[in-house]
Amino acid sequence: MVPSPSPTISPPPPPENRIDAQLLDRHLNPAARTGLGRLWDGPGTIQLTDVLVPAADGPGEPDVPVRVYRPVEADVLAPVVLFVHGGGFTAGEVEQFDAQCEWYAHSAQAVTVSVGYRLAPQHPYPAALRDVRTVWRWLHDADNDADNDADADGLRRGDVAAELGIDPARSAIVGSSAGAAIAAGLALYLRDHHEPLPALLLLHAPVLDDRHTTPSSHAITDPRTWNRAGSQRSWASYLGPAAAPGADVSPYAAPARASGLAGLPPTFLTSGDLELARDEVLDFASRLTQADVPVELHLYPGATHGFDVVVPEAAISQASRRAQTEALVRALHPAGSAPPR
Repeated sequence: MVPSPSPTISPPPPPENRIDAQLLDRHLNPAARTGLGRLWDGPGTIQLTDVLVPAADGPGEPDVPVRVYRPVEADVLAPVVLFVHGGGFTAGEVEQFDAQCEWYAHSAQAVTVSVGYRLAPQHPYPAALRDVRTVWRWLHDADNDADNDADADGLRRGDVAAELGIDPARSAIVGSSAGAAIAAGLALYLRDHHEPLPALLLLHAPVLDDRHTTPSSHAITDPRTWNRAGSQRSWASYLGPAAAPGADVSPYAAPARASGLAGLPPTFLTSGDLELARDEVLDFASRLTQADVPVELHLYPGATHGFDVVVPEAAISQASRRAQTEALVRALHPAGSAPPR
C-alpha cells in the first residue's frame, strides 16, 4: 500500500497580513509613532503631584519617585491604583506615561500612583520589585515608623492614606508590558508574605516569561513591534546574573515560573493575538483559572503589542480600554461604595 503523501503546510502569513486595518498604518510606518496617543479629552481634570516615597528596605536603598494623579471629582477617600509602567525593564520615566495614567485615573475615578522604579541593566532584579513594594507598603501604611515622621514632601508616614485621600481597601495594581511582570511578581510576593493584596491585578500587554519557548515567542520577529530579539535583550538586562544558563530565576522576576498561582487576587489580562507574549498570557490565564483565581482574559485579533495606547482611536483599542475600565470599576467601586462619576 502506497502511503499517502504528507500534506503541505504553508508557512503562516506575515503579521501585517493579519493586522487590524486601523492599526496597520502605525505598524508599517514606525516613524509615525511619537509616543502614547491621547486616550481621552479632559484637560485640567486631573491633579498631578510628584512625591518621593521614603526608602523602606534599609541603608543604601534610594527613595522612590512617584507621580500621583487625582481626578478633581474623585471621592474624598477614593480608590487607589498602583501603576507599573512598561519599557522593556530598561527605559521609561513617569512623565512618559502621563496619558495612560491620567486615563486610568479618569476612567476608574481612582487616585493613580505611577512608580519611577529603578531600571535595568544598571539596576537588575530585584531593584524594580523592591521599589514597587516600597510604594505599595507606603500606600497601605505598612512597616511605617510609629513616630509618624514626615517624608521629604511633607506626607506623614502613618497617615499616607488620609494625606492622599485614598481608601487602600479599594486598591488595584496595574502593570503594562514589562511592568506587568513586575506587577505580577509583586502580587506573588504579597501573597507569599501575607501582605495586603489588591482587589484586582490588571495585566496590560503583559510579558511574564523569560524563557521564550512558546510558538508565539518564536513567531514574532518583526522589528516594527515588540519582537523576540528585543525581548531576549530586555529579559537578560533585567535578570542580570540570574539570566545565565542554568541559573535559578525567581518567579517574582518571571511570574510564569511560579509553581502555584492559588491565592492570587482576581486577575484581568489583555493582549493582542500578534504579540510575542500571547502564548504565555494564555497559559498564565489558564493556570490561574485552574487555581480557582477569578480571571478575565481578552485576546484581540489582529492586534500588536500595546495597540490600545499606541493607536487609541482604533475601534479595537477603544474596546480594549472599555473592558479595562469596566473591570476596574467593578473592583474599585463595589456595591455600597460611591460609584464613579
